[in-house]
Amino acid sequence: MNTNSRVISVHEMTWMALLIAMQMVLSKLSIGSNTLKVGFSFIAIGLMGYYFGPYKAAIANVVADIISNVVMPAPGGFFWGFTFSALVAGLIYGFVLYNHKVTILRTFVAVFLITVIVNTGLNTLWIQMMTNLPYWTLLVPRIVKELFSLVYQTGLLYFVLKWISNSRFNRIGR
Repeated sequence: MNTNSRVISVHEMTWMALLIAMQMVLSKLSIGSNTLKVGFSFIAIGLMGYYFGPYKAAIANVVADIISNVVMPAPGGFFWGFTFSALVAGLIYGFVLYNHKVTILRTFVAVFLITVIVNTGLNTLWIQMMTNLPYWTLLVPRIVKELFSLVYQTGLLYFVLKWISNSRFNRIGR
């Protein structure tokens, strides 16, 4: 099926469902404390963008966020801001990774944009709105965490995407 079309085929929907399930599982697997938590759900989101492009990845990531909050609610409860962040993350991964050769620079750019726009900018704003703590008080410790995340996420996502681009799984969404 043509992945550029606005219609989602059964084949694409099946793979999106698998990646959504993968994201949900990976979101619960994290290492570290609340201050410096290392998570892995970005891999599934990156794969959605790589395989399906920006719009389908954005839709799938929004669906994943909503399902995750219904099936495995977060301690702070559901907040639409984080769903918007999921949409933006899907768009960014899709625009940067879809139909492009996998390179360390391209992977870094995708992770950098997610880190700056979504994780540091938007998510800090949503946390501020939920907790009423000053934005700058929340931002400073998050910057340190996000700098660390930028490094490990770039490396891990590049490794996964490079492996996939050289394997038979390269044609899943195409």
